Amino acid sequence: MDFIDEQSARTLLRKKFLKSLNFAIGKDAVFQLHENTEVTGKFKACDYNPLQILVEDLKTPTGKMKESLLRTSDVICFTVDIENET
Repeated sequence: MDFIDEQSARTLLRKKFLKSLNFAIGKDAVFQLHENTEVTGKFKACDYNPLQILVEDLKTPTGKMKESLLRTSDVICFTVDIENET
């Protein structure tokens, strides 16, 4: 793979990643964290790196928060429900 092909592939992957983040805005999400912890809330935004995710109505095993920042280093993965999309 030459440099141009590699750059094109990186560009395509970045576009798909950014589209998926844009799609997730305002949607209910389930976040899998380390220590086998699961939290839920609405995905609101993330910083450009992304190093932090802003979550609204975060529900954790210890309580609820109106808004919270999750560090992406603590998040293993997150899912967004697309079943109810019109």
